[in-house]
Amino acid sequence: MRGSTLKEGESEGLPVWSRHVGDPILAGNLTRRVDYALFMVEALTDDTLIQEAPAIVGCRTPSALAHAKGLNDCA
Repeated sequence: MRGSTLKEGESEGLPVWSRHVGDPILAGNLTRRVDYALFMVEALTDDTLIQEAPAIVGCRTPSALAHAKGLNDCA
């Protein structure tokens, strides 16, 4: 997995992910530490992530909000 720059703070929700590091959804390059941990736990039970090496970004970054309209359940 390629993580983004980690930032302290309260959870913003489960990060969004992409198979391709250069995808525009990842341009924000920030993820809260707690949300990174949430993603790691989610990856243990999400069969779509088996044998994947996703890149993640916080679900409230401008790039995630612009490219994932309606796709993420960011709380």
